[in-house]
Amino acid sequence: MDKEEILQKNKQKSKNSLDEREQRVYNYSFGIGAVVVGILCLVFSIYRALNFQPFYEFVAIITAYLSTTFIYQFRSLRRIRYLAGGIAAGAASAACIIMFFVGV
Repeated sequence: MDKEEILQKNKQKSKNSLDEREQRVYNYSFGIGAVVVGILCLVFSIYRALNFQPFYEFVAIITAYLSTTFIYQFRSLRRIRYLAGGIAAGAASAACIIMFFVGV
């Protein structure tokens, strides 16, 4: 392969993929979305708690999000603290889901 052929293949490949800036914006947007979801869940949880209503579903959403985030970080970085956080958040999420369906 000559230099021009390699450059041409690289251009064609990169047409469908994101460049570094686009990847950063894409990843950052998910972080902002997660913050908004967290804030909404917190607001709805506080409202329902003040009205003496159960709010397990909102806690389940947040803890499930945290669990998947920690597990992904553990798989990528291999740090035990992320595994521990993922297991703890997953257990909390499972408990909230069970309480939601049981109606405790």
